[in-house]
Formats: sequence, structure tokens, C-alpha cells
Amino acid sequence: MPTSLTLQAIHINPVEWLFVLGAIALPAMAVTGLALAGPRSLGWTPLGLLRRAGATVERITGLPAWSASGVAVQIWAMLVAGIGFYWDVAWHIDLGRDTELFTPPHLLILIGLLGFAAGGALSVLYATLDAAPTAWRLGRLRVPRGAAALAIIGATAAAGFPLDELWHATYGIDVTMWSPTHLMMIGAGAVSPFAAWILLAEAGPSAGRPGVRRALTFQLAVSCLIALASLQLEFDDGVPQWQALFQPVLIGVSATLPLVALRLVAGRGSALAAAVAFLAARVVVAALIGPGLGHVTPHFPLYLGIAASVELGFLVAPRRGVLAASALAGVLAATLGLASEWGFSQVFGREPWQADMLGAMWIPSLATLGAALVGAAFGLAMQGRPARFPRPFVALGVLLIAAGVVLPLPRAGLPVLATVRTAAAGPKLVAVDRYGQGSLFQRVRVEVDVAPADSRVLRGSDWFWVASWQGGAHENQVLREVAPGRWAAPRPVPTGAAWKTIVLLGRHDVVAALPVSLPADPAVQLSAIPVAASRTQAFQPSSRYLMREVHSGPSWPAIVAYSAWLLMVAAWLGFLAAGAHSLFRHARSMSPPAAGPHDRRGAWRGAVLRFSR
Repeated sequence: MPTSLTLQAIHINPVEWLFVLGAIALPAMAVTGLALAGPRSLGWTPLGLLRRAGATVERITGLPAWSASGVAVQIWAMLVAGIGFYWDVAWHIDLGRDTELFTPPHLLILIGLLGFAAGGALSVLYATLDAAPTAWRLGRLRVPRGAAALAIIGATAAAGFPLDELWHATYGIDVTMWSPTHLMMIGAGAVSPFAAWILLAEAGPSAGRPGVRRALTFQLAVSCLIALASLQLEFDDGVPQWQALFQPVLIGVSATLPLVALRLVAGRGSALAAAVAFLAARVVVAALIGPGLGHVTPHFPLYLGIAASVELGFLVAPRRGVLAASALAGVLAATLGLASEWGFSQVFGREPWQADMLGAMWIPSLATLGAALVGAAFGLAMQGRPARFPRPFVALGVLLIAAGVVLPLPRAGLPVLATVRTAAAGPKLVAVDRYGQGSLFQRVRVEVDVAPADSRVLRGSDWFWVASWQGGAHENQVLREVAPGRWAAPRPVPTGAAWKTIVLLGRHDVVAALPVSLPADPAVQLSAIPVAASRTQAFQPSSRYLMREVHSGPSWPAIVAYSAWLLMVAAWLGFLAAGAHSLFRHARSMSPPAAGPHDRRGAWRGAVLRFSR
């Protein structure tokens, strides 16, 4: 019988619905205010009110309504979807799968995805009403380049929501970020700020009030940093499912690409300022998700070292051309920048990078260099000014990024026997779930015994933890070698009730686990793995326990889901690349003729614009 009682009630706090209400009410109020402030001569019909709102936006920003409206809606949608995403991942880590589909985090994600599509559609509507001279047209519709990308991104990602239900119904309720249907939604958020940036640049380099233009450019670059960093969230939350090497690849690419683009567009100091803004935003998100909502607090990378490396690259090579400056920035970010992230991981990272990773750091270094090349090409397109940048280097950058992402993907088990020993470290307690049902849990001490000949495999591992989650919180206890072949957790760990507790090992391409205690799950016909005084078995691939609810099913849903995801990614990147390339070609075609012998001042100014921004 239990000797004491604790309550771990899992429920949706009614106050949490205020996030959803705010996500809908605040933009509705903003649009109403803009419409009421517009010229009354445009009337009170729905179309007239829409035109009035657009006229107010143009008066405030100096940008055409078709550009400013799409950018503003994307920024709002990104904020809504981002909060929902970080909240939802932390929710699942702490509490497991939810029994309701329309939880506050899910609704925020859905509203944000639909918001991306709405931003693109609104931009097309304003461009058509104003007969804007857009580069792309579809019948009578005037289609801005960025609006097309934004609409495609939002519409296809929203389709991932019902497809996700089909996936779960067929293969079980996985709680990973990396299923194809989850990647549809996460990927949309990651690339949508680039579409909005194209939409802003499409208005022309001289459009808009200078202060508004600078603020929006800076905001979109920071949004790109935050959006791409979302792919690192499982590392930030301490539930890695991939090799440790995957984290520096994601950090190098996610930081370097937007920072190089911004440095070209906004000039000296902008990369460092964006990194500071990124850190401020991530601190706010961490405070909101952790202390605010009571979930696992997400950690985050530094980015300041990479930003300083980008600034240094452009300062050292200002007159050698964009290619030389961006390549030098990439080399510095791939070395000094990643070295700074290495140091920061020792201080604040959930998975401090280990010395054994050094032999493979050439992979994230090359990916970071590739990100600098692609970022430079994107930044030139966003400048709206002509400059030379050889196309083969853009292709090289894309290949380096792709190689950096693919090479760390393999994962394997470990054919090493280990004995997990446990001992009670306190009385049994009662956890009460949201339905009022109680179940026992207990904290235990954990030791792992491995044959001395095999224990060398565990030394210098990327991580070797006892991981516990879904019992209302999340804990990682680092295992330390206390005797040859014997490893122990420093503090007792929770077992029983809803807690899932495993020994988790990461070393190079090995991502493996041993069970300590896993609860029964009658909904998916899973028996419990109870805590045992001693259990001996070989390390298994970690996915066997991290995604225990997953089961086999017919192949056609997987074919549909993966095909849809690949088509979506191809469409997103295709529209973004086409839009950026079209802007670049437009800038080149509008460039003035080369300066003659009596126009040296114009030639000097052109060189400064091209090479010293």
C-alpha cells in the first residue's frame, strides 16, 4: 500500500484557451481598426472595408498593400504557429499523447498554418484589385512571387493536419517530430519567412518608409532564424532521436544562411543584432513554455559566435566580391562559429558535444559553408540590386547542405549485453490522472553493468542517460562510471504510473536504449515492462522505446504520406527558388549601363553597393 499521496492531475487549464482566443481576436481587432481608419469614400461594403484597410496599411508603411499585408499576416501566423509548436512538443514530452484532437497547442498550429495561406491569398487579392505589375499572373489574377510561395506553403501544410490523423490511425500515435505528416507542418513554418521576405523585396528596393522597411527586413531575418531553429527542438528538449552530429549540422545551416543574407541586405552589424534578437525571443519562449505553462523548458543554441564570424568575413573581404566575402564568412562560421557553439553546449546544452565528435565535424563545417553560399545568393536577390554570383556556387551550396543533412541520418543499435539493476529509493506514491484514476509510482536508484571489455564503448559517448518522461515532467540523469564496467545515475529516477524510463545511449551512429520501466498501454495493446531488480539484455535501437506506440500497418498510407511530403518540399523550394531567381533577374535587367570613362563616380558607387554592404 502507498504510504503517501501526490496529485499529478493532467488537464487543460481553461486559461490556456485564452491563447487561442487571442490568436483570433487580436488580428480581427487590428483589421477592424485599419478599415475604420481608411478613406470613407471607399464605402462600407466588405470589399470597400478591405480596400480601406489596405489604404491604411499603405499610408502607415509606404509599401503597397499587396506586399505589406502578406508580410504582416505571415509574421502573425508565424508567432501563433510557433507558440503552438513549442507548446505541443513540450506537452507530449511531459504528458504523452493527448486524448483530444483540438487542444490549445494543436489549434494554434492549425491557425498559424492557415494564416500562411491566408497571407498569400490576401496579397494576391490586393495585387489583383490594384492591377499591380507583378511578374507572375494567372488569368486575371496578379500573383506576387512571395504570395504564390506563401499560399502554397500554407495550403499544403494545412493538409498535413488530416493526413496526420490517417497516419496515426494506421501506424500508431508516434510523438516524434520526424513523421512525414509532422514534417509537412514543421517544414512549412521553417520556410514561410523566406516567402514573406521575397514578398517584401518584390515591392522594390526603394518602396516603403525607410524605418519600416529596415524593421520588416530585420524582423523577417530573425523569423528565419527562429523558424529554422525549430528543427533542433528535440535536441533542445533533451529527447534526441538522431546522432549527436545532426545537431551541429542543423545549427550551422540554420544560423549561417539567414545571417549571411541579412548581412548583405542590411549591412554592417545586422547579423550580430539579429543573433541578439534571436536569443531574446528564445528566452521569452523558454520562459513561456517552462515556468509559464509548466512544461519542460526548451534550451537553445547561442548563434552569437556564428553571427560574429559572418560580420568578420564581410569586414575582412569587403572589396573582393560577394562570393569571396560570403565564402570567408562561411569558413569562419564553420570553424570559429561552430567552436563557440561547442563551448556553449558545455554550459547550456542538454547534450554537451563530446571530443569524439571532432573527427566528424567536417560534415557540419561543409554544410555551414554551403549555407553561406546559398544565403549570399538569397541575400543578393533580396537586395534588389544587381551583382555577380556564379550559379555553380549556388548549386554547390545546396549539395553541401544536402550532404550535411543526409550523412548523420543512419542510426544503429549496439550488440552489447548490459544488466540494469534497480533499488527502491523511497516509498511508493499514488499519481492521479485527469480521470481521477490512481496508479503507483516510485523512485529507484539505477545502475548499469557492462562487461569491462565492452565498457570502453560507453566511455566518451555523446550521451549516456537514464531518461524519464510522460509522467507529468521530464528528467535526464547522466550515468557516471563508478567502477570498471559499472555506471550509476546520481539521483533516483521515477518509475511506474505513466512514467517511461529507459537507459539512453548515443555514440556516433549508435542511438540505442535499454528499458527500466514502461507502463502498459491497453489502447494500443502494449503490456507493461515493470521495473526489475535486475534485467540483462542487449541494447536495442532507441526508437523501439521512444516510439513504443508505433505499430505496423498497410503500406499505402506511408506511400501516400511520404510522396505528399516530398512533393510539398519540392513545391515549396521550387516556388522560393523561382521567386528569388526572378527577383535577381529583374534586378539585373534593370541595372544601368556600365559607367563610361567620364563616369568614374558612378562606377565607384556601384562597386560599393555590390561589394561592401
